[in-house]
Amino acid sequence: MIREASELFERMGVAIDPLALVDNLKTSEKQLLEIAKALLHNAKLLILDEPTTSLNNDEIAHLFEIIKRLKRSGTAFIFISHKMPEVFELSDRYTVFRNGEFIGTGITAETTPEDITSMMVGVKYSSEDLYEPRKTGETVLKIGHLSGKGFHDVSMEVKRGQIIGLTGLQGSGSSEIMQGIFGATKVTGGSIEAFGKKVPLGSIHTSMQSKIAMLASNRKENSVISDMNLLENMYISEHTLSAQKFRIRKKEEQKKFDRYKAMLNIKAQKSSDGINSLSGGNQQKLFLARWLNTEADILLLDNPTQGIDVGAKAEIYKLILELASKGKSILINTLEIPELQKVADYCVIFYEGSIIKILPHEEINEQTVMMYSVNAVNK
Repeated sequence: MIREASELFERMGVAIDPLALVDNLKTSEKQLLEIAKALLHNAKLLILDEPTTSLNNDEIAHLFEIIKRLKRSGTAFIFISHKMPEVFELSDRYTVFRNGEFIGTGITAETTPEDITSMMVGVKYSSEDLYEPRKTGETVLKIGHLSGKGFHDVSMEVKRGQIIGLTGLQGSGSSEIMQGIFGATKVTGGSIEAFGKKVPLGSIHTSMQSKIAMLASNRKENSVISDMNLLENMYISEHTLSAQKFRIRKKEEQKKFDRYKAMLNIKAQKSSDGINSLSGGNQQKLFLARWLNTEADILLLDNPTQGIDVGAKAEIYKLILELASKGKSILINTLEIPELQKVADYCVIFYEGSIIKILPHEEINEQTVMMYSVNAVNK
């Protein structure tokens, strides 16, 4: 079995040790392992559900090479994706679903990304900038020379009502700094202040007590609790802060659920339904409700639109802008520059673990951000 696995990985060009524990693999390696598993059993049809969600550009290119090679050898694919470039690069035919209903199908070469997007959203799709400037208040978060796993000597300040976008190549430090601020990863030096008070380093609980919340990337691994229903998934974070209360009052929690369901436009039936009954976009909105329920004023959003369709993305952008207008301070990490153009007051670009450039909203564009992300700008 070890020999067969090694030979298969070699054919795929995947550097995975057959004896490694799956728990220790990167998310991208887990994705490729699942494909290898199907190939080992000579699958003739592979259904790939958002396979590129957690992959960087090089890993995506490698995966696409594997898919195209298998396609030429006769393997058929159902490829589920919300990313138009992927659909047009890989597919021969497309089929669009919306809210569980079949909308239409056709030959990919005979349509356009705009037409498919309009079918997905249900209205004429607009890619216009949603951004609106707003008044900001006093500084509520100060990061001073913070260092830890994947980042070093990072300093920044965030004001009340401000939206700061973080970006850079995958592994550049933009996601890692969020985890450090929230106490999810070890911090080796520096300081964090929230609302004028020092935040003890390396503790999620003390970060939450300091009114900091984090919507983690890869919701399937870091947010979804499959054994809990919608109501339980929503109130679990708040109850780590009020653990001294031995009784959970269901009526009170239901009122909160109904309020956030209306506020965030969560498309759900009953609060007793399982979390997997919701679409990706509605799951993400429920997890946002989970953190708003803690009454946090500083929101760290790590890739918040990962794996959701364009309609749900637009709703998330509007929610972010609305929350900022109500005084929430938001850090959003994303590799998608158009997202930052829609919501961010400033764009903080990371390179090899530290900040290389900060751009005001009017200077945020894909070319400029990418030039700094790869350190191709003469200083």
